[in-house]
Amino acid sequence: MKDKILCWLDNEWIHFGIAKFIQDKYDCDMYAAIDIRYTSRKFYESQNIIKFNKTWYYRDHISTTKPYDLNYLKSFEEKYNINLWNIAFAERFFYKYNEFYKFTDDEILSLLETECKFFEEVLEKTRPDYLLIKMTDSHQSNLLHQLCKKKGIKTLMISLTRFGYRYGVFDDYDQIMDSSTDGDIESSGNRTISELQNFLQDHSARKEITIIESRSQIPILRRIKKYLKYVKLIGDEDFKTYYANYGKSRLKVVGKFLFLRRIYRKRFIDKKFIKEIDKEEKFIYFPLHYEPERALLLEAPFYTDQILVISNIARSLPIEYKLYVKEHVAMFETGWRKISYYEKILEIPNVRLIHPSVKSEELLKKTSLVVTISGTSGLEAVFYNKPAIVLADVSYASISSVYRLKNIEELPMVIRKMLHTKVNVSDLNKYVNQIMKKSFEFDFHGLYLDFNEYFVDDFANGFGSIPVQKMESFLEKYNEQFEKLAMEHIKQIMTSKHDGHSI
Repeated sequence: MKDKILCWLDNEWIHFGIAKFIQDKYDCDMYAAIDIRYTSRKFYESQNIIKFNKTWYYRDHISTTKPYDLNYLKSFEEKYNINLWNIAFAERFFYKYNEFYKFTDDEILSLLETECKFFEEVLEKTRPDYLLIKMTDSHQSNLLHQLCKKKGIKTLMISLTRFGYRYGVFDDYDQIMDSSTDGDIESSGNRTISELQNFLQDHSARKEITIIESRSQIPILRRIKKYLKYVKLIGDEDFKTYYANYGKSRLKVVGKFLFLRRIYRKRFIDKKFIKEIDKEEKFIYFPLHYEPERALLLEAPFYTDQILVISNIARSLPIEYKLYVKEHVAMFETGWRKISYYEKILEIPNVRLIHPSVKSEELLKKTSLVVTISGTSGLEAVFYNKPAIVLADVSYASISSVYRLKNIEELPMVIRKMLHTKVNVSDLNKYVNQIMKKSFEFDFHGLYLDFNEYFVDDFANGFGSIPVQKMESFLEKYNEQFEKLAMEHIKQIMTSKHDGHSI
């Protein structure tokens, strides 16, 4: 009997290509649940590149206005042990980050019920063996993923590791790997701390991000053209019906994207933030997370208030230490945070705000300890012989010099304990070897940027319609890359069968 694969496809199109090459290389029945903008639906309705047994369109089945049944939602939570409010709070459009619209409880619950019923229907009708999905970054993809896990449906999720250009196909992002069956990993490489630092430089995630940012720079005229097309689209009735676009008007959107606030916020940062590190001062380092991002919303939903986290760390410090808080350089993209946000941090007596231009390596070398919510800085600290405390489940918490804090009231005691903790180089080697064994090298973001450049005239700002023939030519041009990605997914299917259906 053929395996059945359910594909979750959305506005990031690379997974369409992955699904196509899996179908070419693996005899399976393939189904699709598609979350696509109305302007792009024509492609799926006319394409024959992938032969889906059945296709559903997510946006045809959801509503924020239908009366909801609280008893159904309660029974859903109890049946699957899924906290629906936690799912909802992780949606940036529902809470905290939406500048255009405030959703009511009734609208959120109505949407959740229609989504739960839709996903239950799809899974009941397909009964898939595998879910093919990109790294979840929305409440609906997260809900589908969690539901599949509860039903024992294995996930094929391509996920970045903590190292640049290293990816894996896992059941979840940055999953805690079971090393009990990896007896050969420990002896597969024993680097010194100096050699490990060289490895980190060669496999730096920041290096990959820097290249992505440089390639993502769009000429000003093309940027204006895309922006004007988007503003024009806002007037369409079909645009307004999708919940993520509620409250948007041309006037509001134009006002939000004015660059004035970025300029005066940056002036405040340049004036108030520290650019030179005091060599004599003892400090503990906390890097701010970019917002909004899945690292907070999905991985650490109870720590999304970073000012509260900073305050709790600051009140837990030994008296001779300061807390250095560095702004994330990528916040430039959103026009930085509000000045009032920075002022609240500056009000805390023993906290220093560090300018985003200061190199993280300099801070890692001079700090005594790193505290992070779920960021890669906690892992990088170990490479610099420094211990770390993390507030969420991360794969590198398996390293003995990384402490996973479960109770915030224990933070003062844990900080003092970790300040005297030494890095075990053997543990770090084991983690590195484990990741290298279970991942593969790939320029995934490069492929994504190539896609954007290839369809720039057809698919301005992600709101256009892709010609089917042009998609076929793109997949043919990048045949080697897509085939590699497909084979990595198929490898995981084979592994799951060999291990008793456990990826």
